[in-house]
Amino acid sequence: MKFTINVIFDCNIPGNSKRTMQQKPLLEPITAHQPWVLPARMRSKLDNHLIGKNLYITEIGFYDEQNYFGRDVLKSNIDYVLVYCVGGKGWYKIANKKYTLKANHFIVLPKKTDFQLGTDNTQPWSLYFVKFNGAIGEAMYNYLLRDKKIEQTTPPLVGRMAQFRDIMHHLELMDNLENLLYANFRFYSFLGTFTLTVFNYMKKGVDNIIERCIIIMKEHLHENLTLDELAKKACVSASYLSALFKQKTHYSPIHLYTSLKIQKASQLLKVSKMPIKQIAEEMGYTDQYSFSRSFKQIMGTSPKKFRESK
Repeated sequence: MKFTINVIFDCNIPGNSKRTMQQKPLLEPITAHQPWVLPARMRSKLDNHLIGKNLYITEIGFYDEQNYFGRDVLKSNIDYVLVYCVGGKGWYKIANKKYTLKANHFIVLPKKTDFQLGTDNTQPWSLYFVKFNGAIGEAMYNYLLRDKKIEQTTPPLVGRMAQFRDIMHHLELMDNLENLLYANFRFYSFLGTFTLTVFNYMKKGVDNIIERCIIIMKEHLHENLTLDELAKKACVSASYLSALFKQKTHYSPIHLYTSLKIQKASQLLKVSKMPIKQIAEEMGYTDQYSFSRSFKQIMGTSPKKFRESK
């Protein structure tokens, strides 16, 4: 099986549909005849390496729309699995139940999971397939398993593809332990893109609404805006704004507003000699007790102890 990774897949990103022939990729295209698999002797080295043992890739591959991908993974599999659909669609089957996997969706599976994967012949997918393990493999699996859902959505990011290509490039030099370590360090960052809430400030739509609200919050830290007031300034309904924030950030608008207030208060506590009561008033609090309670909820300590520690 032969597969090629090219920057042409970046064109799947909304707003990036045009690419001139003069543009040069940051890295040369990676071509391989089969997915990269970690040799047993190198796995042993990583397992005994002080840093390398924490998290490492055991198998990785990219399959474009022209390469059929069908895969059975048996319960004997000792690694965790991440499958990310970039474009098109396919399916996965677990416990004899079949599910559709669409573009910008990914699944993360625990060790010893018997499952099947396959592409949809009418809309062949572009697919990332990664198996990983290590001392914190289970912790990373649980971190990715947000809301305990096997299948989740993730925004398309050009940077994620660049990281993947860089990882593949260095894994090909597998006899060099330093290259293996570098690739696995990059793997941390790669996995982080699947859980981080990323807003495209140049993009219109829901991301733009959230960014506009954050700007409004920062401009009114000295006040005490309610959800209705914030929604009115953002020109949306309060119920819609609340649902949008929980979907995109996993927090309520007021929680984020309070966090921004406390961040600003922390800066004032560190760099100024303003009394705590005055800082509370600057942040829109009517009394010092309410401010101290909010501060401790966010920072884990009281404003007084925070100032003393700094």
